[in-house]
Amino acid sequence: MTVAQLIEKLQQMPSEAVVLLEGDGAFARIAGVNLEKSVTAGLPDEVILSTDAEE
Repeated sequence: MTVAQLIEKLQQMPSEAVVLLEGDGAFARIAGVNLEKSVTAGLPDEVILSTDAEE
């Protein structure tokens, strides 16, 4: 999924909704968003969604 695709999906959601990430049968709140620039020519940059480590 690209950033543009994610934004398009999120724009259809209520703006006050909390964003969660599902993994290992549990849910965690998204706590951060970071951009990782590609160090390899021809590969896209990546957006990393991080969760709240306390949940």
